[in-house]
Amino acid sequence: MTQATNNIWILRLLIVGAPLMLLLGVYHYQQNVSPLDALAQTPSQIEISQGSELFANNCSSCHGINGVGQNPDFPKGGISKDGSYLAPALNGTGHAWHHPDSVLFKTIKHGSIASDSSMRAFSERLNDEEIVLVIQYFKSLWPESIREKHAKFNQEEV
Repeated sequence: MTQATNNIWILRLLIVGAPLMLLLGVYHYQQNVSPLDALAQTPSQIEISQGSELFANNCSSCHGINGVGQNPDFPKGGISKDGSYLAPALNGTGHAWHHPDSVLFKTIKHGSIASDSSMRAFSERLNDEEIVLVIQYFKSLWPESIREKHAKFNQEEV
């Protein structure tokens, strides 16, 4: 092979190989992004809308329309007359914002740590991305002051 032929093959390899390596790097990076990283980002209106739909279909039967809770008079939850727990509000009037994103995510994915809670795991109904969308939606219902306090919890946890 001549020097010119070698240079052409090297150039072809670079033209094909470099973009391929870049695509593989981007793919690998996306596979390693945790749901908590996504929750640290400001959601788009489309993501909030998707989360709203997921919330309506999976969460509102217990947590109420717009996250007002099972009994809006008791936004922090409580106990019903039959002794079962009332689902708390998720709109900023309850206590959900006292928990960092990691706890909110784990509770939705794996269910409550309280064995007598009606909050069951949603890991078989919602994937990680959908859980993130639900959390982004109900966090969008929180007043700005609550979102700021919650952001501090997340920073302290890291």
